[in-house]
Amino acid sequence: MTIRIFSIALFLLVSFFSCTKEETAIQPSNDERYASIPSGDRIIIHFGTSTQYGCMYSFSNCIWIGWGVEATNYGGRLAMQFEQEAEAAQYFGNYFPLTADFTVDSAMAQSLGIEPQVIPAGFYQIQEASDAQGTIRRLVSFDPSNPITVQSLVNPNNPQDNIGQLHNLAVQVVLNSEHDAIQSLNGNRQAIQQLLTAKTSQFLAESGLPVSQSEQARVPALELHRDYTDYAARLDETHLSAYDKSVLLSVFNEAAAIPVRSPKDLSIFVNRMTDRENQLVNDRELDNPKVVLSMVSVLKYSRYFWYWKSISSPTPGSDSLEQLNIPDWVWADIIGLELGGPLVSAVASIAVYLDTH
Repeated sequence: MTIRIFSIALFLLVSFFSCTKEETAIQPSNDERYASIPSGDRIIIHFGTSTQYGCMYSFSNCIWIGWGVEATNYGGRLAMQFEQEAEAAQYFGNYFPLTADFTVDSAMAQSLGIEPQVIPAGFYQIQEASDAQGTIRRLVSFDPSNPITVQSLVNPNNPQDNIGQLHNLAVQVVLNSEHDAIQSLNGNRQAIQQLLTAKTSQFLAESGLPVSQSEQARVPALELHRDYTDYAARLDETHLSAYDKSVLLSVFNEAAAIPVRSPKDLSIFVNRMTDRENQLVNDRELDNPKVVLSMVSVLKYSRYFWYWKSISSPTPGSDSLEQLNIPDWVWADIIGLELGGPLVSAVASIAVYLDTH
């Protein structure tokens, strides 16, 4: 599965953005450096996995029907069957993340021979089952009576919601498609950062967000490997106004105080962050609401993504604190967004994650 395959399904109305950020000089919060963070209302991205009946939100996309996906009836329940089973299983791991509720309307239900229903957002196991010919196939069965439910990530009230979705998709695509290339670099930070910058830039460009050569050239000079456990200090280094920093620090402190040991805990976290997004949308004192709302969106989506990753594709020997506490690479996501938009956010996230994996 290549980045180009994903790009054909991503339609963004943004045709150009640039980053003029310098790390030292303090500039007004509305200067052009933040042009590298697209406005949410100008991003039209169809996230999810597409079947012949419509989009099911996930870390894929809704238009390209990948892996030969077909919605089907499995024991009276909606299921999603893959023709390209190995690729789908490698991409998703053990669980398919349904990140928003999916409605099985009457027409779809009648054609599949099941009852109309709402499939709740959550993690659904990728399992093996026999088809009508007795062939063992991989599929996802959406059993609404026994799901691992997780609160929906999608928040239409946040005008920057698509930033979090774009971030998760970029990280998932690059990590999946460049796995072997990353492993071959044997932990060489400089080489890995160069690879991630090139591949993430390619992903963004093919998705309609071209990254200028000068912006790419600035990434190697950024110190991505910082002490992100001190997120307050990293936030203080940003170019945001004092008020915006204070608002974000309050959100960060609240997020850091929510332990995530289970999908139920994750739902609590997502609910809290969604509530904060809804409050911030109405905060007229924010000096740069676009950036603040984008950073909160990335925090919520990234926390969800990396928890899902830790249980769906667990790394042998990884510490359970990855689930309990917010990992350093999630803080790197958020600070990276301010440092250089979606490009640096994704590169910083993956680079810091790979330090310990």
